[in-house]
Amino acid sequence: MPIIAVANQKGGVGKTTTTLNLGAALQEAGKSVLLVDLDPQGNLSVAAGIADIDTVHPSIGDLLALTARGRASAGPFIDNAVVASPCGLDVVPSNSALSVAELGLVSALNRESALASILKPAEAKYDYILIDCLPSLGLLAINALRAASGIVIPVQADFLAVQGLAQIFETIAAVREQLNPDLNILGVLLTLVDQRTAHSREVVKTVRSSLAGQVNVFDTEVRLHVALKETAKAGRSILDYDTNSPSAQAYRHLAREVLQVCGDEAIIAVEPVSPTTAAELLELPVLVATVPEPERTPVAVRQPRATAPTFESFIVEEWQRWLGTSN
Repeated sequence: MPIIAVANQKGGVGKTTTTLNLGAALQEAGKSVLLVDLDPQGNLSVAAGIADIDTVHPSIGDLLALTARGRASAGPFIDNAVVASPCGLDVVPSNSALSVAELGLVSALNRESALASILKPAEAKYDYILIDCLPSLGLLAINALRAASGIVIPVQADFLAVQGLAQIFETIAAVREQLNPDLNILGVLLTLVDQRTAHSREVVKTVRSSLAGQVNVFDTEVRLHVALKETAKAGRSILDYDTNSPSAQAYRHLAREVLQVCGDEAIIAVEPVSPTTAAELLELPVLVATVPEPERTPVAVRQPRATAPTFESFIVEEWQRWLGTSN
């Protein structure tokens, strides 16, 4: 059962959007999915439709705080923290308690493995666990990489965002060497791609060429789309909010790529409806007209043609009879 961390120390690159919509696309493909919000701001929880995150208890912060104090067995387990969110996905929410928990982890024994121990009981219940990491490479992010079997790295199609790739690659290498040798980079995901600008197109080209043969770069590119921002306010995934949009199709394609990289396949094959065709059908008026029936139905009778003559006789005398037009 893959645990996938969606991580990048750069903020605003689409980590939360990717976690939510990739999870929705995997669930649409027939997989059971759990989302874990590992950001004290609780953006994933809010985007999933959990409005008042400060009243949620227990949260992931509460579980980590108990683990840091060595009291995990006496407190609530992860099953108690799972919320069936309005967007239709199971979520372990986050709030400001996570910041307090991070401070407690600093002095805890086995502090890098706290999250892994919390998620262990859930591994048998879900096909995929997706962790939305905060924009940092601190102790919480290290916990996510220690617990994960794979990592998806969203990268905005912007020069400054690409500059931080080397730093996260170094962190992944250190985690592999010291904590989690089985951690794999599933792929780099290009997000917020604006094909109208030469800058965005150049960044996409640079990322693909520089990482070719070294790190997988997903074929999927998530284009700049205002509906992706509107979904957070609505508390729904893009697959539910605008199911036939290019962004929804992009995340469906990303889910297929992730399944392939993980050696898995979809249980439910989803055939997307063409947006153009659907729009045209909705715009066309429905016209109902009465077609009079003819008094009698004409029957077409085909007269058999004669056997084709030789070329010479055909030219001289046979062409009219062969075509059935002779008198």
